[in-house]
Amino acid sequence: MATFSGSETVKLIVPDVEAPQLTFGRKICFAIGGATSALTNTVIAFFLPIFLLEVAEVAPLYVSVIVFSGRVWDAITDPMIGYLCSRTHSKRWGQLRPWLFFSIAPMAATYIGLWLVPSFSNVGSKVVYYLCMYCGFQTALSAYHVPYTALTMHLSTKSKERDSATAYRMTTELACTLLAAIVQGVILSAMVTKPECIDGDEAKPWLRDERFAYMIASFAITVPAVCAGLVAFFGVREQQGISLPKPLSLLNGLKFVMRCRPYIYLTMFFLFAWLGTQVVASNISLYIEYVMELRGKFQNFIIVLLVTASLALPCWQLFSLKFGKSATFVTGMCFVFPGLISLLYITPDLVPLMYFLSGVAGVGTAVAYLIPWVMLPDVIDDAEKEFGVRRESLFYAFFVFFMKFAVGVSLGLSTVALEVFGGYKTGACSQPESVIMTLRVLLSAPPIVLTVVSFWFVWKYPIDKARAVATRNFLRDNGGSCTVET
Repeated sequence: MATFSGSETVKLIVPDVEAPQLTFGRKICFAIGGATSALTNTVIAFFLPIFLLEVAEVAPLYVSVIVFSGRVWDAITDPMIGYLCSRTHSKRWGQLRPWLFFSIAPMAATYIGLWLVPSFSNVGSKVVYYLCMYCGFQTALSAYHVPYTALTMHLSTKSKERDSATAYRMTTELACTLLAAIVQGVILSAMVTKPECIDGDEAKPWLRDERFAYMIASFAITVPAVCAGLVAFFGVREQQGISLPKPLSLLNGLKFVMRCRPYIYLTMFFLFAWLGTQVVASNISLYIEYVMELRGKFQNFIIVLLVTASLALPCWQLFSLKFGKSATFVTGMCFVFPGLISLLYITPDLVPLMYFLSGVAGVGTAVAYLIPWVMLPDVIDDAEKEFGVRRESLFYAFFVFFMKFAVGVSLGLSTVALEVFGGYKTGACSQPESVIMTLRVLLSAPPIVLTVVSFWFVWKYPIDKARAVATRNFLRDNGGSCTVET
């Protein structure tokens, strides 16, 4: 017997046989499941702001209300889903897989609804519509993504196998991120032609085509997203013999994860780095449209960034094996600084330089996608060693929450800044110089500051390679997972 803080008694469960190696097919099925959230989140991150502002013609202040309120709701649902997952037990499907199956249909319906433009003459009705669609989608996505990420810890008791599956998943997600940008961009480019217009012209003959193009694109993203979710459900099994702890209440669950110091540092550096990344992602389309004066061409720069990120991902994986995960994160994020600084000064006649800087930034962006998710299993192992119990659903739930929180904050504050400081004009063909300057500052100074702050938390992060190996050896020698006796 062993005890840990809180006077709960735990028993070490020693497996009878060595955990089998994950097959290539099982890893691929698990990795494909990541496409569901990657496809939809990519389009939302890069295209939702410009869709609401330019196509649906929602004022910036209302856009911030929609996005930020949706993220507040998301803040409630993510930990709740993690808590409910820990209380789910199905003899046929396991603990987590039922959530994958039953969340797919509502996620698809609300995602498509998010890209439709209702014929409401009342502004308030339109805002309520998009708020309902956005909150509904985020709820359904949480019901899928939280158990999907927690499924990592149920694939194998071997850390090496889990890390390998995570690498497969991140590679697939980056590829699908690229695919989503290409599909969305190609459809919009093929179906919409934006001629030069004159401010005050309310006809906007291209607007109807643009709305139809966004609707078609939503179906083009939804179909592979649904298929990917079904592949994960039917192709992945939760390994038997991984004991599950007694569920905690939501408040006690939050208290539990906050007792883990490495988790706090990991979450904080991921939060700040992701905030900086999402500030750029949510505003780059408007920057290309109005600062670089390339109407309808912003998807080309997004594709360049994502292509280089996808190619850099395996290189960073190898780099982390030699130099450690923390060093890899800092080194990779330094690649984004030249591009961020240049956004303050670059002019419309320097389009080739903008493409080059997008590629360099993509090399650095890859580590923001990869490293925090590779480090999270190390933190969960460390917490199991310290407290004698494994609660990966809670760790993943709050981690996903902070990721989504960063997206919501960046989108909400960005749109507020455009209206308050820039004087953004909804539906206008051109924007005043104050909007141009606001976009320049918004895409350079905040991301740089946020990334530098994340470096401090990386420096304080206590788990290095030696400690991670020692923890895994301890858990292996003591039988792996520990569970609370009931």
